[in-house]
Amino acid sequence: MANWELVGELTVSNSWQLFPAEVISDTFRVTTTILNLDDWEKWKFRSAAYLRFQYVDGSASPNYYIKVVSIATIYQFAVPQELRQQGYVIRTPGIIRASRYLPITPNQMFAQWAFKLEALI
Repeated sequence: MANWELVGELTVSNSWQLFPAEVISDTFRVTTTILNLDDWEKWKFRSAAYLRFQYVDGSASPNYYIKVVSIATIYQFAVPQELRQQGYVIRTPGIIRASRYLPITPNQMFAQWAFKLEALI
C-alpha cells in the first residue's frame, strides 16, 4: 500500500535550497502555507516557487512553477526515460522563489510562505 513520506518543509527564499532527503518517487504532494496572512494580503510582494530535481549524474530537471494554493496538490514529475534506463532514479529536490520582482527585491520584501513536499512511496 502506498503512503506519503515527508521529504521536507522549507520557507521559500531568493536562494536555491535543497530538501534534506533524496527521493525515488515520480508522484508528489505539495502543500503551501502562508506564514503571515496580513503580509500576503496587504503589505508585501507575493511569490510562487520553482521546484527542480538534481540527479546524481550532475544533471537537473527543468524548473517546475508551483503556485501558492489553499489545498494540497498532487504533481507528477517523472524521471526522464534516458536517466531511468541508466539507473539514475535517485534525485534531490530543491526550491527557489519565483517572482517578476527578482532579482532586485530582497527576501524581507516578500510575504513568507512554506513549501511542504511529500513523495508517494
